Amino acid sequence: MIVYGVCKSCHNHLSLNVLAGTRPELSKQIGASISKKCSRCGVTTTFTINQLKAKLSKRIRHAVLEVAIVGVVVLLASYYFLTNTTYIASITALYSLLAIGYVWYTRRNFQVIDTFNRSKA
Repeated sequence: MIVYGVCKSCHNHLSLNVLAGTRPELSKQIGASISKKCSRCGVTTTFTINQLKAKLSKRIRHAVLEVAIVGVVVLLASYYFLTNTTYIASITALYSLLAIGYVWYTRRNFQVIDTFNRSKA
């Protein structure tokens, strides 16, 4: 999860390096407000806790795509290189369990982001 504020001058997203799941936790870490200088226009903007928002990190977005691609490659490779259908079924079942676990983890991140964006400090 990335916590960010929007620059008042150029509307660039200014990311903050914090580890907080809720606004009250963030308030304990950084106080009532935080200032951040925009790398695009150079303007320093002060944000209150309630002006900050959260979004999904690019790392998680890319990982979802990677899981899908690896799954397709593994299934195709197992189909072409393995003649025993028991092995193919085993690989499919194992990968399906891993994919379901990853989807659950990603869904949990969406819930944390939604909770952060709905709450007020």
